[in-house]
Amino acid sequence: MSFFKKALGAVGIGAAKVDTLLDYHQFAPGEEISGTVKINGGKVAQEINKIDLKVMCTYTVERENSEGESETFTKQHTLAKFRINERFTIEPGDEKHIPFAFELDLETPITVGESQTWIATNLDIDMALDKSDRDYIRVVPTELQQAVIDAMEELGFKLYESDCEGIEEASFSRLPFVQELEFKTNAGEFHGRFDEVELVFFNRGEQLEVIFEIDRKARGLRGFFAEALDLDESKARLEVDEDNLEDLEDLIFELLEDNC
Repeated sequence: MSFFKKALGAVGIGAAKVDTLLDYHQFAPGEEISGTVKINGGKVAQEINKIDLKVMCTYTVERENSEGESETFTKQHTLAKFRINERFTIEPGDEKHIPFAFELDLETPITVGESQTWIATNLDIDMALDKSDRDYIRVVPTELQQAVIDAMEELGFKLYESDCEGIEEASFSRLPFVQELEFKTNAGEFHGRFDEVELVFFNRGEQLEVIFEIDRKARGLRGFFAEALDLDESKARLEVDEDNLEDLEDLIFELLEDNC
């Protein structure tokens, strides 16, 4: 092997390439992600030290700039890490397949609005640039999350926006953000009574905790001043499990009615 080829491999030119092949591209939080990491040898033999797989997502934070104006920034967060500790040498022209499987974190945000989630694969090659691959996945609601969304729609609400917003450290979440699902009414008993209702989901295994933030519609002069002073919002909490799914629509109706 020529010195020139070795030098090129050391700086990543003609180096091994990695491609992650997922068995599926749609998952619910808590489900298993499985697939295969495919590695193709480059122009020189190279030693692979390890392979790192990360579940990544995006969220936004608001900060004031130097002029005192609010600006929105997009940040990335690592939801989970999975390491393949297999050290081997990939020869020129060789192809190696390494299967993997791990569980998607229960707190993974669902893919609505601008939320993005992906699997980042990093190939650690000795004396070379790290090789990486990115595979986007679609995260769908769990059974309990979907039941809540369906119940809201039956009550005349429509999911129109979702944001993963950065938060300060809080005991109720280990993540630096929460995902807010924003609903507006377009029909039904509550049409015209609320500006919007925001939901935050916390998956607790077999139980789903739902936080409702209810923005009441301003009515008359008193309502106008309440809205101007941010006094027209209230929060409520609901625990959902298999035992109360049949009564879920009625439970949410009562919760909203109590906060009108």
